[in-house]
Amino acid sequence: MKLNIYILDTLIKNQTDAIKYQITFASIIVLLGVCLILISNFWAHTQPNDTIKLILTIGGGFISTISAYPINQVISRREKRKTFQVFKDNYNDLTDAEKSKIEEWISKSIEKTI
Repeated sequence: MKLNIYILDTLIKNQTDAIKYQITFASIIVLLGVCLILISNFWAHTQPNDTIKLILTIGGGFISTISAYPINQVISRREKRKTFQVFKDNYNDLTDAEKSKIEEWISKSIEKTI
């Protein structure tokens, strides 16, 4: 595989999209939990019962799932994105030997993904 700017652009975009997806998913889960807790608190003033407690528990469960969120994956993806960006920014200044070594690394990265 010959290293070029388009491959690096694609790799940078893939990492950025994955980061956005993971953060959006986690945000939606937490927001859903907060909404359930707020709804249960508003209903609790009118009719306290077991259903309200169940909704409150489910909301708390959604919020507590953020503790299992794989933040290390997001950090790893950000580091990869920055590395690919450095390769892209310095592409014209690299020697053929450096390009060859970077091509090897990128090939390994793509193999891991596939």
